[in-house]
Amino acid sequence: MGTWDDEFREPTQDEQSARRILALAVAFINAHRPLNMTEIHREFYPNMTDATFRKTFLRDRERLAAAGLALCNGPKVDDVLTWRVDEESSFARENMLTQEDAIVLDCLLLPLASDPSFPYARDLRLALTKIDRSFDGTSQAAIPPEARRRNNNISRMEDCMSSGHAAKVTYKKSDGTVITRVLAPYGFFFLHESTYMVAARAGSDVIEGEPPHTYNLDRVLSAREMPRIGFVRPADFDIRDFINLPFQMGPARYEATFELADGTHVVEEVNDEDVAVSWAIAKGATPRSPESLVSSWKLCLSNLAEGEDLL
Repeated sequence: MGTWDDEFREPTQDEQSARRILALAVAFINAHRPLNMTEIHREFYPNMTDATFRKTFLRDRERLAAAGLALCNGPKVDDVLTWRVDEESSFARENMLTQEDAIVLDCLLLPLASDPSFPYARDLRLALTKIDRSFDGTSQAAIPPEARRRNNNISRMEDCMSSGHAAKVTYKKSDGTVITRVLAPYGFFFLHESTYMVAARAGSDVIEGEPPHTYNLDRVLSAREMPRIGFVRPADFDIRDFINLPFQMGPARYEATFELADGTHVVEEVNDEDVAVSWAIAKGATPRSPESLVSSWKLCLSNLAEGEDLL
């Protein structure tokens, strides 16, 4: 790796097969009805003949079953065979992953979850969050539909951002104080199952020189669009400048130094040491200080190495 041709090479047949099987698993787990053979062929085996599709789909079902996801026939629809998840034979119950198991999954699957060419990347990142809630690999992922369903204010504020209109927002701060402000929403991000909005004051609420602030949309009590108050988002605005790392949510306990994979060093505030260890391992970063973080990181790596044979 390292050259342009290496980094952008076509995936091998094994890699294509692995992607297809993972895509099948995500589709069947999220399906609300049985999937018929016609749509399975069209969506996952588009370039195969009927005979090749049936043989390959049989092998893929065997691979899915070996991984713990069994499929079975559903009722025929218009005389076309359907398939669904056999819940009795799938989904191991009462079996919690250890922290080390979760980190292993993070390390193995995050490269695929971060690959923009993989069509189910966001679904995989959300699945990783559910497996290991202490290490949120979805901090910059799109806001999931379930978040919008449980919080109407997300869609309202997104509409305001799209139309370039400010919103009158009633907001409950972390100390319980309720405030009302006219805000210009610049962007949104999803972290630890909460949706955050970066917004600046607008209209008569503008304070000269005040930077945008981050608001937890779960604390928005009401929001109303103000069509007569328009705004223009700054050209240099970047939502990534406002996203905290997973271990920075809450008051800082100490400052830590990390050496990144390219040899550079960064100093970050840490609130949760366990999450900082998970983040460092998943990102290939090396903690350099303080000693408590370095020791926790080494211990976790040691435990992880001892469990390698289980994979």
